[in-house]
Amino acid sequence: MSGRVKVMAVDDSKTMLAMIAAHLKNSKFEVVATAMTGQEALAKYHEHKPALVLLDMVMPEMTGSETLEHLLEADQALCVVMVSSIGTEETMQHCLKKGAKSFLQKPLLRDTMLATLDEICQRAGVAS
Repeated sequence: MSGRVKVMAVDDSKTMLAMIAAHLKNSKFEVVATAMTGQEALAKYHEHKPALVLLDMVMPEMTGSETLEHLLEADQALCVVMVSSIGTEETMQHCLKKGAKSFLQKPLLRDTMLATLDEICQRAGVAS
């Protein structure tokens, strides 16, 4: 047990997955799984049981919004942060109403991402 908060990153871009991992390196967060589709995210969630999920909105096969619904059906306490470059107010409100804890706009800035994840952990009582 590393004592770090387990994170799963879900994005259809390998570059974005690598960027998220780089941003979380040397922090209290640890990427324990990555997925490039909603279906893959659901399977890896059950395998790794992360406390936090960074979830892209636009993906093939299953949208981020649909994936969010399935993840929260599996675990209502799961902290999901939506990530998108098309973060309209309407899209953001829709996901927050469905149960997402927050919304990060691409391009991701390390300090903003870490502060957001830290705040979510504190609100949800997720310990490192």
